[in-house]
Amino acid sequence: MGYVLKAVLSSAQHPEYGQITVPFPIPDEKYDRMIELLEPLEIGDALRQDCRVDELDSFYTVLNRLVGSLVNFDELDYLAKRLDSFDDGEAAQFQGMACKLGVSNIKDFINLTFCCQQATVITDFSDLAAIGRDHYMNLHGGSASVDELNALDGKETARQLIENGGGTITPYGVVYDNGMKLEQIYDGRF
Repeated sequence: MGYVLKAVLSSAQHPEYGQITVPFPIPDEKYDRMIELLEPLEIGDALRQDCRVDELDSFYTVLNRLVGSLVNFDELDYLAKRLDSFDDGEAAQFQGMACKLGVSNIKDFINLTFCCQQATVITDFSDLAAIGRDHYMNLHGGSASVDELNALDGKETARQLIENGGGTITPYGVVYDNGMKLEQIYDGRF
């Protein structure tokens, strides 16, 4: 694909200026040229949310919630860079939690990239031992000793998770938040 997301952007103030399609994340060496391309549309300000998302194409379909909203160009690039580092499991955690929490703005999407790894999202129930190991790892910050994992009964851990309920069915899998709270790590500037 070559991009995490591709957005069609325009100016909410001056839609008559047209649109531009931008693939994110933007490589560092192409950033300045991209800002030059945004200037005729009068968008791309470093601080203001002046880009209207008219269309969005991404594996991360939950990001379609941004369509119609105003975003900051740099924040959209930052979100794409954060998502670009995710593996398939983290992608499911991000999308599942975004769906469960009803996330729909750029700052909350960015903040979710910092904490979604705490959640357990089951996308395939065929390997209970793997589900149990993944859940255990999620509860312990993504790390455990070899001895801990060898002693773990993954099937029983998964059964307890599923039987205790609390899962939310989403298009991205069954989501267990494990007490995760969406914290404001990114505040719009830092």
